[in-house]
Amino acid sequence: MSNISGLRGTADYLFEQNKTSEASLIYNEIYRQIWNAIGNIHEGLNDFSKKYLPKKVMTSIEFRNNYTYSVATTVFYQWFRLDSDQVLNEFIFALSGHLKCVSYSKNVINTISKEDTLNEFLLLYTLVNYSTDESWIDQILKYIPPKYDQTQIDKARPNLLQVHTQKRLVKMSSQVVNTEWNHLNYLLVDYLINMGDKNSGFYNGILKSVGKRPSNSSNNHKTTEQYERREKKESYEKNNGYEKYERYEKFEKYTSSSNKKFDYKTASDSQKSKYYGTILELSGNIKKSEIRKKYLKLVGQYHPDKVESLGKDLRSMADERTKEINEAYEWIKNKHNL
Repeated sequence: MSNISGLRGTADYLFEQNKTSEASLIYNEIYRQIWNAIGNIHEGLNDFSKKYLPKKVMTSIEFRNNYTYSVATTVFYQWFRLDSDQVLNEFIFALSGHLKCVSYSKNVINTISKEDTLNEFLLLYTLVNYSTDESWIDQILKYIPPKYDQTQIDKARPNLLQVHTQKRLVKMSSQVVNTEWNHLNYLLVDYLINMGDKNSGFYNGILKSVGKRPSNSSNNHKTTEQYERREKKESYEKNNGYEKYERYEKFEKYTSSSNKKFDYKTASDSQKSKYYGTILELSGNIKKSEIRKKYLKLVGQYHPDKVESLGKDLRSMADERTKEINEAYEWIKNKHNL
């Protein structure tokens, strides 16, 4: 598993535990790493064009159109050991996860400006609309070029005024109404409601564009998640994505007990078995031979060598996740007399 996939697994787990602030930090780290790679691709193609095609504008444009995807495939594999389609999936789900943290958490929503959040929605809609097109990188670079701050690549900063960003979001929201991504429209609506922006022209424009909220969806977090999970499950099975639905289900699973903090002292053996089994990704009839394999696979994702380049907060989270995995392994190992 690549580093960004491992990070997303951690963020998904934290989000399931209602630790939205921590999950938000990790989703942001995934965002930063992928955007950093795209920025390097962008700069590399720019440098080549300036050096070898300085006066051939059309040739330069054709060069970018023809080689961006190939260059991206090479860069993504070198950085993440994933191909372009896999990185696109990680980018989409990391952005989606972060926007859920923002939209549904009082602890997060007020820490990020409305402008930055709408920029993220704009990027997410663009990725979704071009998710089946090899030109997805070219599309986001058309109006969301990477912004460099000395040696650091900043997040996406569209070359658009906020009024134009909002107009584009209204248009893009209408383009996904009859697709499996319609739930993003209601995520945007919920964000605006929770920001107290319910009476704005932008809010009304989005509502007019996307229509009435389905009866099986509401601005309730859990209900929205259930609706979204069903729609995207169908899409996953239809398009046969690189991840099997079992992995996706792990990401999307939100039950009535998912936000309840686990208490070892009061939990029954059945609850402990379910809780620790979930941590080790074990389900059904557990085979003894699978337990250690799962443990080694999971604990390896958070090895100090793999997270040493990350920030202090993320290294601390990786350490906490390792402790949880070790605790789960010890309990299940004793239960099965290993």
